[in-house]
Amino acid sequence: MNVSELLAEAGILMLVGMVVVFLFLSMLIVAIKLLTKFAEAYPDPIKPKRNEIKPISSSKTSPQVIAAITAAVKQYKARNK
Repeated sequence: MNVSELLAEAGILMLVGMVVVFLFLSMLIVAIKLLTKFAEAYPDPIKPKRNEIKPISSSKTSPQVIAAITAAVKQYKARNK
């Protein structure tokens, strides 16, 4: 094989590769456009909004909770001297 035959074969191989890539990208673009039209034709169903329950916060702590916390702290301090 001489240089001119190698260059001709390389050129043909390059053209075949470019055509294959062009066809693949063209098919990919067409597929994406078809999927876009399909997605627009069948939109997602509207989800009902959930009623959010807001917790009622009391700014005053009950005396029973304070007594329980105090007893727990005293017991912790007594054990860890």
